[in-house]
Amino acid sequence: MSLIHHTREAWLTAATDALRPKFDALNKPLPLAIRVTCGFPLHARRSKAIGQCWASTASADKTIEIMISPVLAQPLAVLEVLVHELCHATDGAMNHGIAFQRVAADMGLVACGTGKQPWKSTKGGELFIPRYAPVLDALGDYAHAELVPGAETKVQPTRMLKLCCPSCGYTVRTTAKWVAAGLPTCPCGDTLTNV
Repeated sequence: MSLIHHTREAWLTAATDALRPKFDALNKPLPLAIRVTCGFPLHARRSKAIGQCWASTASADKTIEIMISPVLAQPLAVLEVLVHELCHATDGAMNHGIAFQRVAADMGLVACGTGKQPWKSTKGGELFIPRYAPVLDALGDYAHAELVPGAETKVQPTRMLKLCCPSCGYTVRTTAKWVAAGLPTCPCGDTLTNV
């Protein structure tokens, strides 16, 4: 493939425009005011969400806002999540209820979640790739590399311990290595304690 769209947002917007006729054919048109971006969904760390659709009522300019997680980099996976979130944008389908389930199934998604809300997580069914291959080909590569949350976190090599004199309040910090060797004495003569 080749890079046709030089930003993720341009790719996602072009994909949304390419998918509009498919929603129209189901008599479930997408609203005109939709903004699509790459970003972490709210509470993504806890819920492991890879996409989110915000209702127009949450936006100051009454636009539906869709976020696709930056942990996704493969065009097919991104398109599957985008279709899922666009299903939410259709009339009456903001939750994972029957209205969402109908349009998602008609768009070629299948439920892959567990528990009481199997449609909370979806993937493309057996007809998804043949149905959307022309869309993917027209979009080209997704201008993005997978982000790995937490990869930038540095491990703190040394943890400083606070020692305080019970008599005068004199305070110092030291490492656990030196505390294990023995607690130092305060200039006032009392032994410091680990606070």
